[in-house]
Amino acid sequence: MSTDITEKLHRLAFTPMRTQPPNATRPILEQAAKEVEVVDGGKVVHYLWGEGERRILLVHGWAGNAGHLTVLADALVRAGCAVVVADLPGHGESEGERSSVIHFARAVEAADKRYGPFHAVVAHSMGAAATTYAMSRGVTLERAVFINPISSYTSLWRRSGEVMQVSPEAIALVRSRAEEWLDISFDAIEPAVVARDFTSRLLVVHDENDPESPITDSETLVAAWERGELMRVRDLGHTRVLRDDAVVRRAVDFLTAGGTGDGAAGDGPAGR
Repeated sequence: MSTDITEKLHRLAFTPMRTQPPNATRPILEQAAKEVEVVDGGKVVHYLWGEGERRILLVHGWAGNAGHLTVLADALVRAGCAVVVADLPGHGESEGERSSVIHFARAVEAADKRYGPFHAVVAHSMGAAATTYAMSRGVTLERAVFINPISSYTSLWRRSGEVMQVSPEAIALVRSRAEEWLDISFDAIEPAVVARDFTSRLLVVHDENDPESPITDSETLVAAWERGELMRVRDLGHTRVLRDDAVVRRAVDFLTAGGTGDGAAGDGPAGR
């Protein structure tokens, strides 16, 4: 494969499609305070709600934006939490043309430094993989809720090759180019690998028929995460699950269990 074609596929893989917040959630988004942080030279927009002691960070997925998480944000604020959501690099109102799980993770780390320490994170899809990586680099949480997470880069690259309609050999070249660009090894930062030392509580909510991420990958992640549990759902799709009443209630209950303050009763020390 020529260098030009590899570079074209690289751009295709790492240039997110910008989407607009859903019309139904715009009123909630408009109620938030907005602040801008510069991350890796680009502006990242943050949305803030609530003034509770328990601070929660919400992290959207690839081609998503803060508006996709406002139903969860509203429910958490009503439960007494302070909530921060960012439009991640290359998404929503934030700057950037190309992005990646590493760009996402750096934004999570920057939010933690500016607004943390966070009691917990709720992360969707690619945002969950980025959160796992950020936790391996020192972001400390008591609890995490991952919704339809990307839990395996092996599966992600295989699916990327299918979407781009290229051979496994071609996608391997694109993956190698990406590792050089990001200065990482995807095998070394595989979520189930880095999660083995985590002591925080994890709830994974995964649709059994999610077309974007196989539930078997989340089963592997939960098995590796010492205090992980899996909630299986059906027929909620990859993003509609974020607005499902039962899922929102379960996430809020999980995140607000125990007393107020930095940690829930019985959680023990905060951990990665």
